[in-house]
Amino acid sequence: MDYQVPDLCVMSITPDEETGKVLLDMPSKWDPSPQKPVLVTQKTIDYVMKDPYSLPMCPPGWPNPPSETE
Repeated sequence: MDYQVPDLCVMSITPDEETGKVLLDMPSKWDPSPQKPVLVTQKTIDYVMKDPYSLPMCPPGWPNPPSETE
């Protein structure tokens, strides 16, 4: 199975009703220490998810590739 692990992807986007902003969890496979989600605006979400970057959502099991079942 060919599986290309994205270097950077969006793990989750969670609205924060208290601030009106969004918690963005965007891990990198090169980061040795996991970072906490960051509080950002919807404008930032649009910027990284659409133009100019179009970061993908993390695939299931990221960053470990899925295994083929027999």
